[in-house]
Amino acid sequence: MSTCVEGIDAVASRIYDAVCGTHPNVRCWHFQWLAVRALHHDLRRVLPGVRGRILDVGCGKKPHASWLSRGKGNRIVGIDVSPLPGVDVVVGERDGFPFQDGAFDAVLCTQVLEHVGDLESMLGEIHRGLVSSGLLVASVPFIYQEHGAPRDFRRFSRYEAVRLLSGRYEIVEANGQGGIGSTVIMLLLAWLNGVWERRAPLRVMKLPLLPAWLAAALAVNILGLMLDTLDRTGAFYSNVMVVARKRPTQA
Repeated sequence: MSTCVEGIDAVASRIYDAVCGTHPNVRCWHFQWLAVRALHHDLRRVLPGVRGRILDVGCGKKPHASWLSRGKGNRIVGIDVSPLPGVDVVVGERDGFPFQDGAFDAVLCTQVLEHVGDLESMLGEIHRGLVSSGLLVASVPFIYQEHGAPRDFRRFSRYEAVRLLSGRYEIVEANGQGGIGSTVIMLLLAWLNGVWERRAPLRVMKLPLLPAWLAAALAVNILGLMLDTLDRTGAFYSNVMVVARKRPTQA
């Protein structure tokens, strides 16, 4: 039975990825579309202007590399704790970065800091690796389900993100991403997907129920966006992105 379910899972996953896309290019009927829509919108706006030697911290498969400028002299180095495709440098959880001070003009760190055991050490290494006036583009979750367990340690409001960085950086922008609709719908779809994944009888039904699941996801994703337009509180965002510039080194 387990082998049969695993086979169905594999086929359903391949079909799902083909129809819905994969990160960072997911389509609006993907159950995680609202989780990344605003983040990807802001990254697509900011990253093409990032120049020089760029360090992608916690890069994974470098999903955002194509949005960075490919101009002459630009170089992207990916660092992570896992030897995934796209990782140029593998480091241990407690290791410092194997780079000289000021080795990079910019650092990209997306959806990583919530998983870091020693946050202060990580922030120190990022700061050390940047040149004076170098740019940091970082994003972190505020309202999001437990993920990457057991290494899921914290969430950040935009005020906490700014507090952590403002001593060493000049804050260029700090944005809460999403509103009440996208946040609630994102959590609802993630919960439904989690229930689906945990119960073998439901997993067997993945393929026959896939059209209905995609239609439902599309409908509620659109509903989430509509509800966001009514949310004027600015308090129910799911994610935070900060762009900050390292304060010039004092002579």
